Amino acid sequence: MKGTFHSFETIRYTRRPRGMHGSIDMTTRRRRSFRGVPMLALALAAWGCGMPPGQVDAPVDFPLILEHARRAAAAYEPDEAIQARFGRTHRVTVSDVPHLDVRAFVEIDDEHEVQWIVVRGTSNLANIDEDADYDKEFAKMLGVPVHHGFVRDTQAVWSFARPLLEDGYETRITGHSLGGAVAAVLAMRLKAEGRPPHNCVTFGQPKVTDEKGVDIYRDLPLLRVVNHDDPVPLLPWETLGSLEGGLYRHFGRELWLTDRGTWELFHEHQAERYRLTSFLERLGHDNPEEHRMERYLARLEKLARASTPAD
Repeated sequence: MKGTFHSFETIRYTRRPRGMHGSIDMTTRRRRSFRGVPMLALALAAWGCGMPPGQVDAPVDFPLILEHARRAAAAYEPDEAIQARFGRTHRVTVSDVPHLDVRAFVEIDDEHEVQWIVVRGTSNLANIDEDADYDKEFAKMLGVPVHHGFVRDTQAVWSFARPLLEDGYETRITGHSLGGAVAAVLAMRLKAEGRPPHNCVTFGQPKVTDEKGVDIYRDLPLLRVVNHDDPVPLLPWETLGSLEGGLYRHFGRELWLTDRGTWELFHEHQAERYRLTSFLERLGHDNPEEHRMERYLARLEKLARASTPAD
């Protein structure tokens, strides 16, 4: 996979609305969510909110998901801690992307021919504001509109990771929050190059593209893990301004983790319809603490232990 780096070529065709510059706290953003209710209502009418959510009857490999979660959590740690945890037997390279509050590391397991791209998630209020912005760009390499901030961050991570990757190795991609969004766009980029990843698992990922992107990239091996009451997967908020360029949509299966220690697995469309209907019921009850990677990790560790047969 080593070779010449080709950057994303993008065309900007929407505007950031007035009043969305700078950092804001989650309380302010939650109040702003009420402005998106009319758009949510339109979406519910289109899908039919009386339909039951469609669950997927398929096995879930919780130990493998936990491997992704541990790396997504490690991306928040200092370089020395990442090297100590994963670099003793594998080749690990860590990078803080210049001029952006984005960090990533690449891990190469030569023995098993497996490589990881791991992207750190939202670490400050500026990142949260980026998650919430709904401005899009048309990414020529991908052939679809993509959230403009995620295109920029993905391009930076890609320029770091691409020269380190090995041809023929199994590629796994993961990240939390903003890092999950970048991970999803990286998976799209790899597919566009004709070498899709083996899997991509994200945690608390906001939306990255629209219906056209969903149609083209829905067969990617993307699994989105979502904690109950985590507000970030609902971002960017759907407002009247987001009609320009099309509504944001999720793609990939969704693993929903409840506060009771149980889980549900949904197809992409059923998952989004379920989240829209439950959002109206839970409006004002979203809990930013449910977005913390520590919450995801704790639940997945319990589920992984429960799914592993005792010796």
